[in-house]
Amino acid sequence: MGADEIIYAPIPKPPPLRRIHSDALYEQDSDARRSLEYHRTRTTEEIVESLRPGADESLKVKPDGRIFQGNTRIKVLEERGYPVNDLPRDPIP
Repeated sequence: MGADEIIYAPIPKPPPLRRIHSDALYEQDSDARRSLEYHRTRTTEEIVESLRPGADESLKVKPDGRIFQGNTRIKVLEERGYPVNDLPRDPIP
């Protein structure tokens, strides 16, 4: 290996996302159910854009993967088969 060669270390993947709202919540809580129904009417692109870092309601995630903002939108994307673990995150301590 020459002195001018650069070695890149792989970037570790963050842990898988974990919703803190169970599916049962959407059956038991009318506000949660309304939110789910609303987000199901939005396009995948709209939902992904709303979760991006810097957005008003970005995807906020703890270091262990627990979602603190974006649970319902992530549920909808999961239902659609979207690769949610590839989404950028706004980390929170």
